[in-house]
Amino acid sequence: MKVIFSDRAYASVLAETAEKITTETGGLFLGVVRENTWYILEAIDPGPKSVFEVAYFEYDQKYTEHLINKIANLYSHRLDLIGLWHRHPGSFDQFSSTDDGTNTKYASMRKEGAISALVNVDPHFRLTMYHVAPPCRYGKIPFEVGNDRIPPELLAFRTPERFFSLMEKRLRAASGRHDRAVSLAAFMRSVLPYIGEIECERTDGMAVMNAETTEKLAGAVMEDLTFLADRADIRVTLAMQDQYLVISQETAEGTDRLYFMDSVSRGQIVFFYHDRCYPYHSGMLEDAAGKAKADRDRQNAGADPGGRPKRQGSVFDSVMRIVKFSRNEEADHGDQNS
Repeated sequence: MKVIFSDRAYASVLAETAEKITTETGGLFLGVVRENTWYILEAIDPGPKSVFEVAYFEYDQKYTEHLINKIANLYSHRLDLIGLWHRHPGSFDQFSSTDDGTNTKYASMRKEGAISALVNVDPHFRLTMYHVAPPCRYGKIPFEVGNDRIPPELLAFRTPERFFSLMEKRLRAASGRHDRAVSLAAFMRSVLPYIGEIECERTDGMAVMNAETTEKLAGAVMEDLTFLADRADIRVTLAMQDQYLVISQETAEGTDRLYFMDSVSRGQIVFFYHDRCYPYHSGMLEDAAGKAKADRDRQNAGADPGGRPKRQGSVFDSVMRIVKFSRNEEADHGDQNS
């Protein structure tokens, strides 16, 4: 039995340890188990609301649950939660009674058990890897690091086409649930005040549109596209047009479009709307919608510090629900055994 870290996963453990060098910290392992080899593809951080103390550490559970779902769905072969790691003070590289309880819980989640690693900095970085067999039996196991030691299919991300197909399915489902789509134009009027405009021309260091650029743009907008369809009740279409990824909506009043491009000169993704340029990161539209809703709630409660009149109704007034990829949807696209 052995463990193999991807370069990215091992670097994530090192980065988290370096960032919290004076306290305990930790993270979770996402990967795949094949026979007696545990492949760790991702090591996610513990979250901003974790408890970091010199001799105590506690995960931000809601954050990690959210991030596990997001990251696992980026890969062609779905990743599972297969273990965890945390740092101990000094040279103490045995598990505490509290650790035993945590490891027992993780080992019970899989028939193969789980893996659990301890990190020490005494004074140099040292990682000790354990296999935890149910209910809580420990055995030290060796580990290796390197993408060249991992089957290529496990490192592969979902293709843009698979995301597009999933988007179309979700949009078709949404169109069957609702009789009337909310206007993209109205939505953008609500959120643009919370997104700062920047100076950027449409030809300002545009990246060459190839498979890598397409995948980057598709991955970036996926979270917001799901939000628009399933939580804001906005029906849109997604297409490639010249050097842009375009989100659009046709209405009786005309067609509204958001043009997304990878700006090499700015080192970031930007989008154009009505010939104005805005910076973009994944989930930005949802973040801006949340700020707009918070401001509206304050106004409706009479707590608007600017004294602006209350406004009634909004595209965000409906009950919000958390959206996750379901395993049924994945099965429809062959994700279980890719």
